[in-house]
Amino acid sequence: MVHTTNRTAHKGFTLIELLVVIAIIAILAAILFPVFAQAREKARGISCLSNSKQIGTAIYMYAQDYDETIVPWFVRTGLPRDEQRRDLNSWVELTQPYIKSGIREAPANGFNDVKPVGTMACPSFDLGKFKTGADAADCDGAGFTDSWFPAKWYKANYGIGFGAQFGACTQISPYEHFAGSDVRVKIMSLAEALRPAETAIVGDGFTGIIKSGGFGTTFGCEASNMHTGGGNHIFLDSHAKWIARNSERYLLQDSTGCYYSRYFAFDKE
Repeated sequence: MVHTTNRTAHKGFTLIELLVVIAIIAILAAILFPVFAQAREKARGISCLSNSKQIGTAIYMYAQDYDETIVPWFVRTGLPRDEQRRDLNSWVELTQPYIKSGIREAPANGFNDVKPVGTMACPSFDLGKFKTGADAADCDGAGFTDSWFPAKWYKANYGIGFGAQFGACTQISPYEHFAGSDVRVKIMSLAEALRPAETAIVGDGFTGIIKSGGFGTTFGCEASNMHTGGGNHIFLDSHAKWIARNSERYLLQDSTGCYYSRYFAFDKE
């Protein structure tokens, strides 16, 4: 009896073939990773926009309960000033009855970099991106954020309008009159806004206790780099949308020739 065995030769990968495969994988990774990162950032931006819509609804509901007025960016409580700034309530606290998500217990003494929670927390807030927008030449200018950050307590990753007026009606210095209420000056009514659907009241930014212990909010151009080259904004009719680049640089011109900021001049038609 003859017994035979058939043997098949097994050929492995050569070093060059392995290197080619590794190179292909590296190229695909280089192409796909940025795409995945953009997709993740887009999802975070959508989540932040959802928060913005809830905040817009809360501001509108507040107005219905307070004689059609815009929620102030802060009110005095009558308590003495302390590190937690219990001497005032910000718009974050004032809108909580309508949101019921976004308030946290006051931190203990000696706190720093306390984060916002719930609706007041934007999942893609990035201090580096915030600083890039705020310190730009067409915003607050270089070094502005150095006096504010690192902040002690972020009440919100959003800032609110406070009624300030700026500008000289030129393209370089357009007229701006923010919507919003500052109890030290006046309480603004919704009816004062001539274009409520184009008048911003809240945007990506900051509200809270800055590093010096003062209380502050930012509103407008600071949002310019927060979400893929733009920022989310809430308008007086309660809708929210993303605006590309610096939202304060979208200019219109009135019949007198005055250049004004489209989204930040409530008294211009």
